[in-house]
Amino acid sequence: MSIIGRTKSIALAALLVFSPLTAAIAEQGNGQPSAYPGIAVPSDEAVVSLADRSMRIFIGSVREKSMQSFWEHVSQRFQSTYSVDKLDEAYKGLFSLSIKGDPLAGKSPIFTKAPSIDGNGNMGVDGFYTTTPSRISFHITYGLEGRAWKVLGLYVNIVPVGKPDVKSSSYQSRA
Repeated sequence: MSIIGRTKSIALAALLVFSPLTAAIAEQGNGQPSAYPGIAVPSDEAVVSLADRSMRIFIGSVREKSMQSFWEHVSQRFQSTYSVDKLDEAYKGLFSLSIKGDPLAGKSPIFTKAPSIDGNGNMGVDGFYTTTPSRISFHITYGLEGRAWKVLGLYVNIVPVGKPDVKSSSYQSRA
């Protein structure tokens, strides 16, 4: 099961930038002590579960060519700022991908650095899945909503495996 792109190499990225949260996302992973000492990174198992669930819902939404399921998964702050229509517009470049089966089946996210809490109390998670023919990389920003971590921002990059120097088209969107 794989993500099949066009015949030539494709790199697609989608980025949501939230006006009120831009500073929080930009400061992610800066190594500064948290201004929210009561907020800690959850256990490794919990972070794996969070990231994996978010990515599976996102990929499912791309496959359905509608961000409705993803929108239902994100924080209330996200929902109050971005409608499903705005998300569909932001991620429309990914809707052209032909996704067969479940490209994440049997896979777990691999983290490229330890999750961290930024100065605004948000948690950043960076990683990828070892999918073929393309690698799916991500950066997810989570914020606490009650006692649950909810998505505040998502950056996804899909690049053909083994082609790091490919000069292919890229897609970025801002909602």
